Amino acid sequence: MSYEDLYINQLEAFLQQENTVVIDIRDIKSFKQGHLKNAQHIDGPTMGNLIRLRKSNPAVLVYCYHGNSSRDVANMVSGFGFTNVSHLVGGWEAWANHQIKTENINPLYSPDLAGAMA
Repeated sequence: MSYEDLYINQLEAFLQQENTVVIDIRDIKSFKQGHLKNAQHIDGPTMGNLIRLRKSNPAVLVYCYHGNSSRDVANMVSGFGFTNVSHLVGGWEAWANHQIKTENINPLYSPDLAGAMA
């Protein structure tokens, strides 16, 4: 394997590094509905731009819906000569679920109370 697994609990630290590239390989509609900060949707022109960046050797993160397809693309990107390539284990879904779990919860909110007030 020529890439690393990046777990959701490591994502924040990765995104705060300098010289990083984040690639979203989901469909364009999903990308437009939401994506990781500074992510680029991958297509032909984006891949060409990425290849030109290899001299600066950025840390590259690839993600997809569930973390399956991103493994293949991460392997391909490392084949272009990048030495610090990762894929997000669990993909967008893992990130979305993590966001739900870490949201601030209103201590005054109760689903039972909300239902009664509806």
